[in-house]
Amino acid sequence: MRITPLLLLVPAVAHAGDPKPEKAPAAPAEVKATVDAFKGNWTFDSTVTAPGLAKPMTFKITFNCKAVAGGTAVSCDAKAKGPTGPFDAMFVSAYDPYSKAVHFVGFTNNYEVHDHTCQWKGADLECAPLKSGSGPAGAEVTEEVKIHFDKNACTFTSTTHAKDGSTTVFEGKGKK
Repeated sequence: MRITPLLLLVPAVAHAGDPKPEKAPAAPAEVKATVDAFKGNWTFDSTVTAPGLAKPMTFKITFNCKAVAGGTAVSCDAKAKGPTGPFDAMFVSAYDPYSKAVHFVGFTNNYEVHDHTCQWKGADLECAPLKSGSGPAGAEVTEEVKIHFDKNACTFTSTTHAKDGSTTVFEGKGKK
C-alpha cells in the first residue's frame, strides 16, 4: 500500500488513554495590550498638510479592526473618501515576543508599503523611522509614526520626509 505525502499531514486522533496535551505558555501582556488597543471600529477626523497644498486637506477615515490569528494580532481595513480621491488600505499589528516590539505593517492604494517596528511607552506607541517608497515610482521617503491610545480614543501622527527635503504630515483624532 502506498501512502501519499498528503496523508502524512492529517493529525493523529487522540485516544481515551492518551495523556492530556500540555497547556501552551501564557502570552506576554503586550500581546493582549496591542490587540485591545487596536481592535474596534474607529472613525478619525484627519488632516494632511503637504507641499503644494494651499491649505491642509481634511477628511474622515475609518479603520475597522478585528482580532485575528487566534487573538494574537489585529487586522484593520481602512477607507476614506478624501479630497484627492479614495483611500484604501490594510494594516496588521502584532506584538512580537522575540524582538519585544510591535510590528505595524500596512499596504495602501497609494503604493505605500509600511513595516514599522514600534515600542510601547505607556499608552504611546512610538515607531522607529522607516525608510521606504511612496507613490507609483517608489520615491524614497522616511516616515515617523506615533500613536496614542486613551481608552476608546486614539490620535496618530505620521510625518513623512521626502528626499528633496519636503515634509508631509498626516494626523488623525479618532474614537471607537
